[in-house]
Amino acid sequence: LVRCWVSGAEAVALLTDILLPLGGPDAKEDPPSRAELRPAAGCPEGCPWLFEAAFEIEGADDLKTAEQLRAAWPYQLEVVYSGGGKAVWSDPYSFGPLLLESELEAWAAGKPSACPAATFGAHHMELQGIRPGLWGTRFAIWAPHARAVSVVGDFNFWDGRAHPMCRRSAFGVWELFLPVWDLRGQKYGYQISPEDDGPEVIKADPFALEFVDPSNGGHDAKVPLCDDFSRAAWSGTFAWSDATWLRRRAEDFSADRWAAQPLSIYEVHLGSWMSADEGGRRPGYREIAEPLARHVKDMGFVAVELLPLSQYPADESWGYQCAAGLYAVDSRLGSPDDFRYLVDTLHRHSIAVFLDFVAAHFARDAWGLAEYSGRPQFEYEGALGDIAGWGTARFNYGKPEVRSYLLGAAEHWIDHFHVDGLRLDAVAAMVYGSFGREEDGDAILAGKGVINQDGVSLLRELCARVRARHPGVLLAAEESTNFKWVTSRSAEAGTERSSVQVEDLGFHLKWNMGFTYDTLAFMGADAATRPHLDTFGWKKLAFYLAYAFNERWVLPFSHDNAHPRGLLEQTTSTSEAEVDSQFAHLRMLLAYTIGMPGRPLVFMGTEVGEKGWSYRHAIDWREAAKDPRKQRLRRWVAKLLRLYRELPALHRQDDDAAGFSWIDKDTSGRCVFAWRRRAEAASDVVVVVNASPKAVSGYNVAAGPSETGRWRLAASTASAATAKAADDGEGGEEGEEDEGSEGGAASVFAHGEHFTVDLPGCAAQIWLACGPESSEGSGGGAGGGAKASRLEFSVKHGKTACGDTVRVVGGCAELGRWRPEEGLVLATSPEAYPAWRGEVDLSSHCSGPVEFKVVVVKANGSAVWEPIDGNRCVSPAAVNGSGRRAVCVEFGVA
Repeated sequence: LVRCWVSGAEAVALLTDILLPLGGPDAKEDPPSRAELRPAAGCPEGCPWLFEAAFEIEGADDLKTAEQLRAAWPYQLEVVYSGGGKAVWSDPYSFGPLLLESELEAWAAGKPSACPAATFGAHHMELQGIRPGLWGTRFAIWAPHARAVSVVGDFNFWDGRAHPMCRRSAFGVWELFLPVWDLRGQKYGYQISPEDDGPEVIKADPFALEFVDPSNGGHDAKVPLCDDFSRAAWSGTFAWSDATWLRRRAEDFSADRWAAQPLSIYEVHLGSWMSADEGGRRPGYREIAEPLARHVKDMGFVAVELLPLSQYPADESWGYQCAAGLYAVDSRLGSPDDFRYLVDTLHRHSIAVFLDFVAAHFARDAWGLAEYSGRPQFEYEGALGDIAGWGTARFNYGKPEVRSYLLGAAEHWIDHFHVDGLRLDAVAAMVYGSFGREEDGDAILAGKGVINQDGVSLLRELCARVRARHPGVLLAAEESTNFKWVTSRSAEAGTERSSVQVEDLGFHLKWNMGFTYDTLAFMGADAATRPHLDTFGWKKLAFYLAYAFNERWVLPFSHDNAHPRGLLEQTTSTSEAEVDSQFAHLRMLLAYTIGMPGRPLVFMGTEVGEKGWSYRHAIDWREAAKDPRKQRLRRWVAKLLRLYRELPALHRQDDDAAGFSWIDKDTSGRCVFAWRRRAEAASDVVVVVNASPKAVSGYNVAAGPSETGRWRLAASTASAATAKAADDGEGGEEGEEDEGSEGGAASVFAHGEHFTVDLPGCAAQIWLACGPESSEGSGGGAGGGAKASRLEFSVKHGKTACGDTVRVVGGCAELGRWRPEEGLVLATSPEAYPAWRGEVDLSSHCSGPVEFKVVVVKANGSAVWEPIDGNRCVSPAAVNGSGRRAVCVEFGVA
């Protein structure tokens, strides 16, 4: 029996040569090539589009199964439409099961063997294995509570009668292949008829890879153009150029090395980082890529963290309330390939890319995941499925198919967009079943809420999968309570885990919200109140160290702290909100954060003192460039980040209690704190902070012993600083610090285990122990030794193209250790071209000749080395009296 449903058909004939119509003339010796189908009885009025006929199978003894019959029967339909048109095409319902049984079994078990977006969703593809050579569009959706599902879209006028889907009953899955039709770029959805005879509804595809731009209110999925799961056969995949970066990531952030690496993070909302053009058009991923990479590189951040980019309906949610598009890139800023270009560009600049990922909950838009096939499907039933405070639905972490959906989405961003880490939002909503109920808030914050074991087990599985499958990729948790424990670390002295090892969730890092809010509570208090502020008996700015080594921390001043007031505006009380004082407070706050154990994170605009952030308005970079206070802050942040990267004591033992010791927890009640940071085989660092607006004269720094007994002032918020030894009265050298570089070339030294300093109000100083190679009265590089040599490069090269960068690449760390993406970037201008210039300070460790070459890095990331035999060479020792050496070369000319 052959039945077919052809929307709008007036007559249908079967084109075949292996079937004989039952009851027809005896034509076995000359089978007909065309057999008419008859309209089926009982069709609804207005759509008599079901046609059928009974046939005798010729050679039935050789065809044992329905699958064998379909494979041997490539029949086609000849259709005459009511308007007179005629077409010949393959029957969408003639192919049998489309999805692999093994993939569906793994999906249903919560252990996806393939990315769910490859199994489900819409894909323009060849029907390999079933009908090789036949192209079309395959649709598949999980809707277990549906009585019927139809694929609808622009191509069938959103008529649910046109293309009903076939059910795989054992899995609650519906599938359909539309042969020949190339539907790429067209909108589509699924018309769901619930099994309880509830109202039909058109739902968006939860597995869609692309959506329409929601700026005008649209929410429809599109058959993808940038489809990594099938497009290799017809147009090739995206041309990534970050293979070198990925190899380095796997090495530098391997399981036994990542925790010792510097990790400073710049958090970005891409939609408001750059201003719209004169026509009001918002810049997209490609336009943002290079300016963002240059800015992050110039500032010295190691990584960017992007607010969620899964497709979301409401701008007001900043991406944190996705309704259905967990696998799709936000289309406001471009296509999936445009986003890949952004990631690839950042990788070419040696910048890691982290992405906020929301697996806790979803928005309740009627077209989205909520009650997808007529009743709760992706969410829990009853109260557990509702997060009342947010008006969203909680994913059902215990349902195997939902686990597959969430696990697959997380890995999709890693596999197909090369992101280097995921920060999971709202982890507390996943581990506490009572999260969102106001009456349980205090218990949850204390880590005593009702545990949702489904959420705990899902997070553990996600962390285990990522660690095993994606070495070098980091996972961070935004978990705002005292849940024990979130990050994976050993039980050791200095932690509450020292007596017993409790199984943790397995994250690499946890956001320390307590650090952020304790710090801002202190900063926002009146100056007279600050000395008396405490948390559980600890001075408020010291309390972090009561628990600092229980977890592995990120110290975040994030988007949550930039809205509605910016961080600058929160650094003083409202009664003392004078602008210069705010900038001084912010410089001090950032130095305090860099000096503490943990990975610093700041939200975009903080580096220029941007006031309250709004997703509607971009950072005012023009104003920032004109305001000297903002530029001073920008230089200070860059200085701090350089020290953070270069001084191992400030990052290598962030998670080790042996790497930190207090010198002064404000014992005098003047809001002055001092501490010492250590790392194996590296110079110690002492940080001194005056968190009061009042100046403190003659403050005694009990720095303790150092290898040489000498300390160098590496950075200070003040434009000048002095120091003298407290133990023998010997004065230290002093010199004015270069305010333009915010502590760049300090020449202030202190002697002995104790020395005194004068601290202006809201001031911070970073002192570095001098190594044995330093000589009396000399300056020092980051390593604390002899005076650094400054090499000033001038390269002549007039054959560059738009988008090229000229770099000096060499064998020392400052020149990238022969890695073009990390070399010294030279600059030019219309007036200076073809001269490219740049300078670099070489540390005292570079005592011998430094070899280098000039490299042009093209816009696509490829590197063109200058064609000369051997390497160029310069001796940092051969400097003039000012410590500078000019190096002038012409590209390709030895």
